[in-house]
Amino acid sequence: MTAPEIKEEFNLRYNNTLEGAPGLDTFEISSYLTIAQEQYVKNMYDASKDPSVSFELNEKARRVLNELVKDEKISSQASSTRGLVDKSIMYELSNDAMYIVLETATIDNSAKPSIHGKVIPVLPTTHDEFMLSYRNPFKRPNGNKAWRLDISKENSKTTVEIVSFENISKYNVRYISYPSPIIVGNLSSAADVAGLGLTIQGQVAEATCKLAELSHREIINIAVENAVLDYRDGTLQARMTLDSRV
Repeated sequence: MTAPEIKEEFNLRYNNTLEGAPGLDTFEISSYLTIAQEQYVKNMYDASKDPSVSFELNEKARRVLNELVKDEKISSQASSTRGLVDKSIMYELSNDAMYIVLETATIDNSAKPSIHGKVIPVLPTTHDEFMLSYRNPFKRPNGNKAWRLDISKENSKTTVEIVSFENISKYNVRYISYPSPIIVGNLSSAADVAGLGLTIQGQVAEATCKLAELSHREIINIAVENAVLDYRDGTLQARMTLDSRV
């Protein structure tokens, strides 16, 4: 659907659901749709509630989320003194990384031709597991695996700490990115909000939903449900219910 089509369908369902409902402006409709889209993406990714199961086992989730799957190959290491050990390497990811779904590292060790250029898996680990396993030669990183620990942003960049006993030439990561906002009309020029300086995630230009077409009406339904809940009740409890869905 185009952005105007999404707006018209939202208004149709909203008006039919909530008789005498107060009208919503371009910014409010866009906000509800953007929030609903984020809820929808998280629900698609977390649908199994089983951390050992990939979202890709669900064909619907694959079709919905494939537009958000991005790939980065990072060869520049970030300068940092925050590593836990001298084998720690910091890499900076794009800030739109939502969920990491696959990561590998390329070994750089010309003294060992058998593993030079080898691509090994990077395994996420907890700090507790790190402390228990780092000094265990049977569990710690080696020529077959590296570890990833998560740490706060550095220089406003999403940062990961990779621990490897081999030199690494490249960190390869594939992730689900945050969806870009749905904006049903230009926020700078739309008659009902022009001049107010409103933005959604820093953007003002009209933009439709980038997810697969099959998701659009479901996102509209969630947005209408959120708007109805908000305007019909308007209590703190209703607001907390809405916020907890994101």
